Amino acid sequence: MNANYICPHCRAYLNVSDRIVISAKNEKGQRGVLLFSIHLGDYEILKHPNFDMEENEKLNMFCPSCHKSLKDSKVHENIYKILMQDEEDHEYEILFSGVYGERCTYQISEEKIHSYGEDAGKYLNFTNLIQMS
Repeated sequence: MNANYICPHCRAYLNVSDRIVISAKNEKGQRGVLLFSIHLGDYEILKHPNFDMEENEKLNMFCPSCHKSLKDSKVHENIYKILMQDEEDHEYEILFSGVYGERCTYQISEEKIHSYGEDAGKYLNFTNLIQMS
């Protein structure tokens, strides 16, 4: 599926080729760029080798264009949100964990929820996915 990934604030395109570009800041205050796969459920992240991230570290993530936080604190303090637009112009919310090493992604439309990753059950109560599925 050809999809575009978009900032929910400024609506800038976040994907280049097969990667989603996100600005990040680790717990030590170090800043870097993360390249996520466009394929939901693929948790390979590319980054500069000097940008340190430890397992279970909470990251802060931002749009690389408008620099606003992508955190969706209405859902949970660890959840971040971007938008996905498919080739038919349907738009979905993409929620994902900001905890490094946590494998948790949700694709949400008005009718359906798709969850990805072994840690997806961790935030079900916060996203009201139980009632919707």
